[in-house]
Amino acid sequence: MRREIIAFLKEKIDPDFIIVRFVCKRYARPDSDVDIAFYKEGGILAPYECFLFAQELADRLNKDVDLIDLNQAPTVFQAQIFATGIVMDMKNENALNVKRMLAYRLYAKLNEERA
Repeated sequence: MRREIIAFLKEKIDPDFIIVRFVCKRYARPDSDVDIAFYKEGGILAPYECFLFAQELADRLNKDVDLIDLNQAPTVFQAQIFATGIVMDMKNENALNVKRMLAYRLYAKLNEERA
């Protein structure tokens, strides 16, 4: 499944990095979905196009897929993805580190403002 996800996203989107969140085995069911987040520096995928790619990938994997463009994801969701996800592929380590630090910084600021 890993190779198929990477090959598909490289062909369709060519992201700087890909992060995947699987449901932990303790809670996994046969119908559990897979969250796949990607980041492409300077590029934003149209929501409908992202939806179509998710459906195509779901058909190939025979599993529900949530495809998340980190350029458009809310701060809290980005922080969760970086905290619990696994970097599956990376062609730009600097982009990964910058995006991760930015997500955590904005998440911390959001929590400070709530307090």
